[in-house]
Amino acid sequence: IGGNRFPVLPDHADLDSDTRKAVVRAFLNWHYQDCSGKTKDPVPWKEVIPRQDELIPPPYLPDGRKIREPSRMNRDEVTELLDFWFDRQQNCRDVAFEFYGW
Repeated sequence: IGGNRFPVLPDHADLDSDTRKAVVRAFLNWHYQDCSGKTKDPVPWKEVIPRQDELIPPPYLPDGRKIREPSRMNRDEVTELLDFWFDRQQNCRDVAFEFYGW
């Protein structure tokens, strides 16, 4: 957790695919728990997948990208998300990711 109270993504260049998926899962779980107030619950993927447009603001995903449950993502999909969020973390004044609300 960084100084702004949000999780800090690591440089993922040397991480294997499974570790990258774990980072995405932990990152999204933290944001879900923060947004929902359910501090122990993981992201309810069966609710998120069909309602992404309602739950995730467009600036927090790469253009045209839909999110999937991290274990179902391939290395390229996970890397694209991490690259996008890491760049936002390093270069934007806004947060790297957040849900609209729950």
